Amino acid sequence: MKTRYKVRVNRVGVIFIGITIFLGVAAVNTANNLLYLVVSYMLSFMLLSGILSLYNLRELEVVLIPPEEVYAGTMTELRVLVKNRKRLPAFLVGVRIGEGSYVFPLILGGKEVEGMVSTIFERRGHYSSINLEVASSFPIGLFERFYSVEVPVNLVVFPKPLAVAETYLSAFQREKGQAKFQSRSRGYEELYGVREYSNEPLKLIHWKISAKTGSLYVKDMVEESAPPVVLSLDMVEGTLEERVSKLAYLVRRFTSEGRQVGLRLTDRTIQPSTGVSHKRRLLSELALL
Repeated sequence: MKTRYKVRVNRVGVIFIGITIFLGVAAVNTANNLLYLVVSYMLSFMLLSGILSLYNLRELEVVLIPPEEVYAGTMTELRVLVKNRKRLPAFLVGVRIGEGSYVFPLILGGKEVEGMVSTIFERRGHYSSINLEVASSFPIGLFERFYSVEVPVNLVVFPKPLAVAETYLSAFQREKGQAKFQSRSRGYEELYGVREYSNEPLKLIHWKISAKTGSLYVKDMVEESAPPVVLSLDMVEGTLEERVSKLAYLVRRFTSEGRQVGLRLTDRTIQPSTGVSHKRRLLSELALL
């Protein structure tokens, strides 16, 4: 698809154009050759500025790398990679996503630079691409040339967590028989299993398995085992979005406590488990409801 370049006139550009028009009218009225010469130089300067700004934005490739977890309604920082495929450098290249922006002062020819852009995703769900704007006021800031581009991403934005009141949560746990961790009598030192690390004390880390797998795993001791929690939309109140957000909060809370968490949907049930990858799977299912 052919790129459509557009132009905005900056405040300095408005002043410059106004002076040019004023001098042009004066030159016509007075037939002063010097004024004609000045006006011609100013028009040529604007033309040259437009050509340079157009070339400055050509042959730029933009890649977006989102973080592992993105929540709706929350400020998120995206990594932005810009590669200059031209032989000559590009100057003052800005990337805008929504209200967030980042300016790269210099991108050498054939080189790639990296920056961070902060933005907010208003809705949960899957984003196959993100629309962003690439702009530059090079060379002297009279005009800003820009274009919009859809950058492909494979991003699932999780629901915005909505806190559940502690009194309601306590009542919910009592009703479901899930208020406390069940303690078994075999002792703290007896190993029940291993699971992915999720903010447990360092003394519980199983270093041997962690070294083999390349990921942190912790010892799941017998007395720390808890009854699994299976969440569903009918367990909370509110609109659909409020219930989804409340379940997202509960998923994050219970997984941070090391609880086994599952999710009951209309057509299937995700069995309880622990770990970061399982948490993200549950949040993804909620995001796509």
